[in-house]
Amino acid sequence: ENKLVADVFGDWTVGGVMQYTSGNYLGVPSSNNNLSSSIFQGTVQNQVSGTPLYLANLGDHSLDPNKTLTLNPAAWVDAAAGQWGTSAAAYGNYRGVRSANEQFNLGRTFRLREKMTFEIRAEAFNAFNRINWAGPSTGNPTATVTHDASGNLTGGFGYVSAANSGNSPRNAQLVARFQF
Repeated sequence: ENKLVADVFGDWTVGGVMQYTSGNYLGVPSSNNNLSSSIFQGTVQNQVSGTPLYLANLGDHSLDPNKTLTLNPAAWVDAAAGQWGTSAAAYGNYRGVRSANEQFNLGRTFRLREKMTFEIRAEAFNAFNRINWAGPSTGNPTATVTHDASGNLTGGFGYVSAANSGNSPRNAQLVARFQF
């Protein structure tokens, strides 16, 4: 009976790669004041206290980048003329999209003879079919929001480009190898 159990459950391999990353820091918008033209050194805009940084949750799976801007332009205001901005270069709570990717494999080696084996393996990539959006545009909060002829967003502060997102659909492959 132990030989039957060994034949059924032996020589299997299981593997996986799981990659989870927090979003990249988003840069604080550059100020449009006259400092850069006066001394050739730009500065950042000031964060408006108590104003949310986001209009939409970047991790929301129902996010439609064709219809929704994600960053709040009201959260930033230009530094006064001739003055430095008071914001930090980056904030821990002002980040791009988190990403996740899981890959798994399952295989078995069948020993046919002393020096002959047959291996079969199934591999799954992006196993949970996760969507990983590109980071939002962080340029000028007062930039004009643009749309295409269909009414879909094509630009603006907080625009997420679906075309530039690294979305690979879930896929799998079956691998077989005969070794002698």
